Amino acid sequence: MRITRTGWLGVAFIVAGLTIVGGRSVWSKTRTWVPVDIPISLAEGQFHVPDFETNLRGQYIIEIMVQKKIPFDILNCLLGVERDHSQSEKCRNTPSVINASWVLSSQGMIVARGSTTETTGGDWEVGTIARQIGSFRADKEHRYTLDINVLTDGSSLAVGNPRLKVEVHPSYYEGSAFGDIPFVLAAVCLVLAGMMMFMASILRARHRSRAGQRIGPGQ
Repeated sequence: MRITRTGWLGVAFIVAGLTIVGGRSVWSKTRTWVPVDIPISLAEGQFHVPDFETNLRGQYIIEIMVQKKIPFDILNCLLGVERDHSQSEKCRNTPSVINASWVLSSQGMIVARGSTTETTGGDWEVGTIARQIGSFRADKEHRYTLDINVLTDGSSLAVGNPRLKVEVHPSYYEGSAFGDIPFVLAAVCLVLAGMMMFMASILRARHRSRAGQRIGPGQ
């Protein structure tokens, strides 16, 4: 059975829809959502982060992430994260050991700086708690250097295998998800339209074939 022009157009629509979804997925997988994720020593002194590159323009956060190998409430206190208004009372006898300043540079020029006194934000996940120590806005395709000056000995957190992370702000993930919606809708519309056109082409071809068989040759 020969595919009609409408059928081939339907195939083209289906391929286009799948290409849109595949292209968007490939784009997302090539984005560096977490350009830095390395172990950090929280002993007093300077900590230098090797050069890293960003390929997303937007807000990034700097945080120290620790595994929950210390009792939950104590770990919150040691990290200095505020979960509720009663946190300061709970931590009266367990002060935070996170005290640091940081400097972000690009091509030898300082582009941002900050310290843990400016933020007490936290992130609670299944096996870890993270303390935000700063944030900055980065450009796409730029290389950065991060230097951290640990001002208070935080070696009591060593049992939790602390790691330093630089990652895209969570709001960017939400924005990216919303940004996917037009692509998904366009792909669905193309695929559905293509399938309808292709099926219509097949049904039309079968109808013509049956009509030809009823008439028969020479009639």
